[in-house]
Amino acid sequence: MDICDEANARADLFRENVLNAARQTEFELPLFIGGVRCCLDCEGPIPAERLNVNPDAVRCVECQTRREKDD
Repeated sequence: MDICDEANARADLFRENVLNAARQTEFELPLFIGGVRCCLDCEGPIPAERLNVNPDAVRCVECQTRREKDD
């Protein structure tokens, strides 16, 4: 195996790992009700303090905690 074959094999492996990781990643879009960002589970408003700490949050602290315990 020459250096080009080895480079291609490594590139293939990298690409496969990235694709597998992307398939396992769960992307969830935020829920807006009446223009207010709300929890995906309970549909209650997500407090501004939570969004300040985690701007990508899609669940309130209580529902996120429950979800993490269930996983």
